[in-house]
Amino acid sequence: MIEHNPTILSGRRAVGLVCKPGRPETEQVARELVDMLLSRNIRVLVDPGSCHVVHERTEQVDIRDMDVDFVITIGGDGTILYTLAHLRRRNTPLFCVNKGTVGFMTESDLTDAAAALCKILDGECVIESAVNIASGVGEREFDNALNEVYVVSAVPGRLLTFNVFLDGVHIDYGRADGAMLATPTGSTAYALAAGGSVLTPNVHGLIFVPVCPPRFELKSLVIPDDSLLELELAKPGAPGLAVIDGQTRHEVHPRETVWMRKAQGVSRFIRLSDNYYHRLRTRLVPRTL
Repeated sequence: MIEHNPTILSGRRAVGLVCKPGRPETEQVARELVDMLLSRNIRVLVDPGSCHVVHERTEQVDIRDMDVDFVITIGGDGTILYTLAHLRRRNTPLFCVNKGTVGFMTESDLTDAAAALCKILDGECVIESAVNIASGVGEREFDNALNEVYVVSAVPGRLLTFNVFLDGVHIDYGRADGAMLATPTGSTAYALAAGGSVLTPNVHGLIFVPVCPPRFELKSLVIPDDSLLELELAKPGAPGLAVIDGQTRHEVHPRETVWMRKAQGVSRFIRLSDNYYHRLRTRLVPRTL
């Protein structure tokens, strides 16, 4: 969903900053953005665990404690997932500057970050909302996922055996290295690498993708985004892990069932325009073609 004419700054006039650490060129751009924000009398809260931008007017605030209008991330998709995993409010808009390998979810490069931020502060932007996945085991709930919930063996190199249920109906059974449920955003990430299809944002669906099933015992499946998917670990003595966006891991015991469904909340990205297909064409197509 695209929000037109969004309110970028509230009365608090505060912006957070999170960086991929250890990159001198990243810190240089971060200082330029900080200077621009301060020149407009906007408070800047810098996450000390990732950024090393020293300025007498910035505030050192852990990302978990930030209460801001939006957050600037400088890095790649991993930096974005790290930020979402730690933010107190996951629906806080993100303006993402690319210093990663692919950066599919980012909006600008280092060279045009300042110009893009200037347009955003002037209201020349939109906000793209992205579906999240809620998951858990029984009453135990995991963190929400922007990309995928991946259930994999706790013992590296071993297969898991799954019973797959959709809205309470047993639909599949088989072995695989693991299996995931991905959002349309996540369909361009690990799910795509595992052989799944890309779901465009206007498709109201989620995609179930098994990873390396022998003899194709499990099938990839696109499901409605109001469905409940359940993965039961069917083999005794074979524990698993539920991995949320590659950021957090939760133990899953044999015979336990991981449930997954669309979360109530969304993640929000500040963009200069509705440019999904441009990003899809320019960032996911191999550059050697």
